[in-house]
Amino acid sequence: MNQINNMDEANKVINKDFVMVIAKTHTCTICNTILNSLEHNIPNLSDIEIHNIYIDEVDEFRGQHTIFSVPSVLIFSNGKELLRESRYINYSKIQRMIGLYTS
Repeated sequence: MNQINNMDEANKVINKDFVMVIAKTHTCTICNTILNSLEHNIPNLSDIEIHNIYIDEVDEFRGQHTIFSVPSVLIFSNGKELLRESRYINYSKIQRMIGLYTS
């Protein structure tokens, strides 16, 4: 998993073909385990490129993508947001989106 450190990197990442961005903060304890939960609940997770962004370091990303709670899982394709799951993550929605896009 790659780390996004600034807004330029974020823009490059979200303009890729199919990518997941996990938005979190340093003070969020559940954010540290979200990737393990995703890996455990979504068998086809390896089909998507995953990046982390700490929104307390890259505040502009929070504003541009209207992130009010963490963790937030966002899936992008060519700069467009396809799916957003925040706080209470619905794993079946993420799995379905990955399955639809990669099949």
